Amino acid sequence: MAQSSAPFGFKVTQRILALRSTYDIVDVATGNKVFIAKRRMFTWRPTIIIENIQGQEVAKITANYFFQNKWKITVGPDLIGEIEFPIIKFCGIKFDIMLAGNQYTASDVFGWSFKAVGRDGSIGFTLDKKFFRIKDTYRVDVYPPLEPLFGLAAVLAIDSRYYRSSR
Repeated sequence: MAQSSAPFGFKVTQRILALRSTYDIVDVATGNKVFIAKRRMFTWRPTIIIENIQGQEVAKITANYFFQNKWKITVGPDLIGEIEFPIIKFCGIKFDIMLAGNQYTASDVFGWSFKAVGRDGSIGFTLDKKFFRIKDTYRVDVYPPLEPLFGLAAVLAIDSRYYRSSR
């Protein structure tokens, strides 16, 4: 199935001088900062909060404690997504994502450029991690009809799961 519309693009950049993992999220089309994502400190389970520019929480991403292989995405009290990662990371990573009632399978051979594809062949979102940067930088493209915030939240979970060794 062909994509019907252009994707919504985000540029995600990690702040270098922050006590915890903090990301500035910019709308690629306008160049304006639209969100800030912060990893909570001193929690039993890894938790990332996405805030709007006014500092209000718009989404929360939380992992299970033990293996950190199951992540839940909530907006307020509503569960809008779940991601289940493989417990052991091999070359050729593949995992399932449920977002807003749609199921996607995300995969990449090396773990740097994920693409989430729906059962009908449509693309939900892509993650393109940049190599050789002082701070984590990556591009996220979220394709309609998936809500851009939901795709962004899924990508932040992927980043936290697979790239946390760089924190």
